[in-house]
Amino acid sequence: MKHRTKKILSYVVTILVIAVAAFWVWQKFAHFGDVEFTDNAQVNQQIVPVNSRVQGYIKEIRFKEYQPVKKGDTLVIIDDSDLKLRLAQAKADYANAQAGRQVADRSVASASANVSVSEASIAEAKVLMDNSATDLARYEKLLEKDAVTRQQYDAAKTDYEAKRARYELLARQRSATNTVVEETRQRIAQNDAGIELAKVQVETAELNLSYTVILAPCDGFASRKAIQVGQLVQPGQTMLDIVDSGDVWVEANFKETQLKHIAPGSEVEIKVDAIPDCVYTGRVVALSKATGAKLSLMPQDNSAGNFVKVRQRVPVRIEFTSDNKPEAMSLLRAGMNVECEVKY
Repeated sequence: MKHRTKKILSYVVTILVIAVAAFWVWQKFAHFGDVEFTDNAQVNQQIVPVNSRVQGYIKEIRFKEYQPVKKGDTLVIIDDSDLKLRLAQAKADYANAQAGRQVADRSVASASANVSVSEASIAEAKVLMDNSATDLARYEKLLEKDAVTRQQYDAAKTDYEAKRARYELLARQRSATNTVVEETRQRIAQNDAGIELAKVQVETAELNLSYTVILAPCDGFASRKAIQVGQLVQPGQTMLDIVDSGDVWVEANFKETQLKHIAPGSEVEIKVDAIPDCVYTGRVVALSKATGAKLSLMPQDNSAGNFVKVRQRVPVRIEFTSDNKPEAMSLLRAGMNVECEVKY
């Protein structure tokens, strides 16, 4: 091959390489038309932590890593021996409080009966005292006329004073019995409060016992297993996370200069890096009222030190439409990188 031919061929190859590279760059980074593009976006799903509500040793683990679970499936069983004992103690306290109420009721009934007996006795004593007072008045008049002896008058007076003393004694006994009745009724009120407390303790013990069986709160997929049988867990400790399969969306972070063309209801074309052969359709649902920088744990403070203007990004929630095939939706995973084109 002649030198000139080789030179022409090398030029052609170089031009073709440059053309192919330019076409790839144009296709990758150039977005023409009425669209707003961003590759700062990810697939999001609700990740639900499953926590322990009671303390105990893990007795059984019934889930496997990354396997699908249904709402209500048993995931973990905690040893319930101690909680069964607490429930038995709470039930015993409740029964004891109810028995105390019955004893108090009988005491009130007995004291009320004693009050009735006292009132009858007082009525009898009053009649006898009044009769003795009449006799004493009669003897006083007869003594003035010397119709009776002094001894007879003294006997009538002694009889009256004895019957009056008995009447006063019975009246004081009735007052004391009434006080006992009131005190017993107050004890009944205290017993009622104790019964309510014991009942709540029984319900709490039953609820804590039910917490030893940890159920799946939603349909989804189990996360990595970080617990073992026999491990001691504490209230609030996370057993595992469940990726909710019922709620999938895209969180795209658009530049603040792009927001003028983005509004709720705008159609979106979504491409997932991990699934290059599938194009998803979505719709803008909401735009955040704050930039990502303001929502971070340490928001920047432009009033301190030197200021460098940085173009901010605003989170935009994009939900998938019903036009997407279920088979394609099942391929999505939380955290996957996506590219979004919002049409306007």
